Parts: sequence; C-alpha cells; structure tokens
Amino acid sequence: MKKPVFRIGLLILGLLLVSLLIWLVIRLNEAQSELNMERQLSASLQKELAATRIKLDKVKIELDNTRKQLNEVNKRLAVMQGDNTKLSIEKKTLKAKLDSLKELKAAIERVKRGILQQKQQEFLARKEAQREKDIRRLAEGNRGFVLRDSRSTYKPAVKIEVRPGC
Repeated sequence: MKKPVFRIGLLILGLLLVSLLIWLVIRLNEAQSELNMERQLSASLQKELAATRIKLDKVKIELDNTRKQLNEVNKRLAVMQGDNTKLSIEKKTLKAKLDSLKELKAAIERVKRGILQQKQQEFLARKEAQREKDIRRLAEGNRGFVLRDSRSTYKPAVKIEVRPGC
C-alpha cells in the first residue's frame, strides 16, 4: 500500500512543482515585461534628458547674450544719466540768466542784431549776383540792336536822293 500513497505523494509533489514552475514562469514573464517597460521608459527619459540639455544650453547662451545686452544698456543708461545731469545743470544756469529782465533784453537785442546782419548779408549777396549778371550781359552785348518784346526796334534809314532837273 505504500506504493499508491507514494505515487500520489509524488504526483502531488509533481503537481506542486509544475504549478511552482508555472508560477515562476509567469512571475519571470511579468518581471521581463516590467524590465522592458522600465528600459523603454529609461530610453525615453534619456532622450528627453538629452533634448532638455540641448534646450538648457540654448537658454544659457541666450541668457549670456541677454546679460551682455543688459550690461550695454546699463552702460548707455549711465552715460545718458550723466548727460541728463549735465543738461539739467545747464538748463538751470540758462534759466537763471533768462529770468533776469536785463539778460532777457540783451538776448532779444542780440537776436535782432543777428537777424539784421543776416538780412544785410542776403541783400549784399543778391546785389553782387545782380552786378555780376549785368557785367556778363554787358560783355555779351546785343551788337547795337535795341530789342523790345523780343522784336528789333531798329529801323533801317531811308535814303532819299534828290536829282536836279529831271
């Protein structure tokens, strides 16, 4: 009787071993599936990391350029602020000068003299130009003809001959 119990035991043990092997194969397949998914995820994350690094490098370059531009703008701003300070000081001094009535009258007088001198210079320049034009026309001449409305006013002389005894 020991043989059937032994066979049943071996059969049960075999079934247990087969079910254990099936369970292990299933777990192994699940682990391989998870490992493949993890590898795919890792690969996609590596690609994303590489793309992010490229973007980061571009952003760093852009940041450097922006910082350079900011420094240039700050330098120009400092220069402009200095110029603004100088101009505001100059404005105050000019305002102080023009605020006094005496200075204002003197400034008006200077402007009037400047305008008068400019008009005199223009008149002299026109006068000189006209004089040169007249000299040129006189030099060219019109060969003794007198013109009026673009027509000659020169009339030929009529010769009258008188003969006695005809």
